[in-house]
Amino acid sequence: MSDSQTTPEPSTPTTPTEPSKGSSKRLVILLSVLAVSLAAMGYDRYVAKPAVEAAYAAILAENGKVYRTKGKTFTNKDVQKLIGKTPAKTLTDADGNTVEIYQWRAGLPIRTHDLFAIYQPKGDSLIFREGGTGNYEEILKASANMSQETTLIIPTKEDLDDYARADRESNTEVGDTDALSDADQESLEQAEEDKANSKQKAADEADEGSGGTNSPDAESPVPGSEPSKPQPSVNSSAA
Repeated sequence: MSDSQTTPEPSTPTTPTEPSKGSSKRLVILLSVLAVSLAAMGYDRYVAKPAVEAAYAAILAENGKVYRTKGKTFTNKDVQKLIGKTPAKTLTDADGNTVEIYQWRAGLPIRTHDLFAIYQPKGDSLIFREGGTGNYEEILKASANMSQETTLIIPTKEDLDDYARADRESNTEVGDTDALSDADQESLEQAEEDKANSKQKAADEADEGSGGTNSPDAESPVPGSEPSKPQPSVNSSAA
């Protein structure tokens, strides 16, 4: 009897699946966008914004020195030379002053960090007056909106009565209906003082009208002494 031998089937080696080329491209794009965003944020925070703040501080410091120096002026040419920039925009405000706007490119290309300087015309020169950081046109628009929204409120008589009633209620304790506000308390004290003065005045007038009987100059027996006896009258005709 012959032993039957079975031949094992050849095994096929398993190869790892390679990632698709499309997924790799998307990952590269995402990493590139992230890297660019981080670089833009870093440039905006550590380069562009500090540059604007440093330029503004330099302008204020130089203006302070010039202001304390007699006969010296601080013009727009001096500002441009100091910060090493020429204005990106030049405007004229409502008062006839010249506004120069200087810009620094931010991290994102669509954004800028702005610095503006306002100059007052004097002859052929533009004398520095004031400045600031930020978008000048947006600041001007916001200021105009605030001035338009400001309204004067004049209270009516009914409003004043409501205010007085609210004041009385706020000065009244819970369960104490006799409590008075400060104004009512002052009025009550003044009325009591006037009443006391009237009584005193009436008493003084009554004393004056009695003929002085109660005055200390009127003759009255001294307490504890005997009344003087009447002396007999002498008739000169009898003599």
